[in-house]
Amino acid sequence: MPRLSGVHRLALTLAILGSALGASAALAAAPTADEIIAHNVEARGGADKLHALAALKRSGRLVIPGLRVELKVVEWKTAAGAYRQDVTLQGLTAVQSYDGHEAWQVQPFEGRKDPSRMSADEAKGFALAADIEGPFVGYKAKGHSVEYLGSEDVDGTPAHKIRVHLKWGDEATYWIDPDTWMVIRELDRQTIRGAEQLSETDYGEYEKVNGVYVPMAEEQGPKGSEPARRQKFVYDAAEANGAVPPGGFAFPDGSPRKIAEVRP
Repeated sequence: MPRLSGVHRLALTLAILGSALGASAALAAAPTADEIIAHNVEARGGADKLHALAALKRSGRLVIPGLRVELKVVEWKTAAGAYRQDVTLQGLTAVQSYDGHEAWQVQPFEGRKDPSRMSADEAKGFALAADIEGPFVGYKAKGHSVEYLGSEDVDGTPAHKIRVHLKWGDEATYWIDPDTWMVIRELDRQTIRGAEQLSETDYGEYEKVNGVYVPMAEEQGPKGSEPARRQKFVYDAAEANGAVPPGGFAFPDGSPRKIAEVRP
């Protein structure tokens, strides 16, 4: 093996040191999941504004691929962990609702006009949808854990990727735009009756409601599905801390229910 001169040894040492310093700088520059989450929470309006959001109602229309009609859609969620979505067409309304404990539905477009309870596996997905603050806020107290998965391109945007391991065993992965710090894509992994299901949602058109930015456009479909095959939610209006839906969120039991006011 040839000997290195003093100059060559010095050059090699400097090259190794430079490489090590470069790697250390890259590691130091890599953000943590908590840092990205803090940016996202602040960009959305801040923790105080999110905590003050006792209820959120969005209303608009649903466009389903292959159908030439637009369905009316109204969605409610509350800080108490309840969720409901009504989809109406020609006087018929499909309902999916979750009261914080169990989920139920009415599917008149499938010939089922009576309410029916959903399985515990199906209810888990509604628990995530019902989180009005989102799973990032207070994730440890909620029993979740998070991990940063680096940066990944989303339709030309190099987005931060964070996975949330939900306390009930499912996962939700989020892509966050480093310029706006808003979530632009979500991938949900659920296990229903032993089978894994992957659904993807793209978010856009954020608007401020009661000091909190919420998405007013969503495109949903199976993971990797083409945009033309996804259902599109276009919300025209959003209201904070207003009335909950007629009938509430709980499974109908025949007793009269009032339209309750939800206030912070």
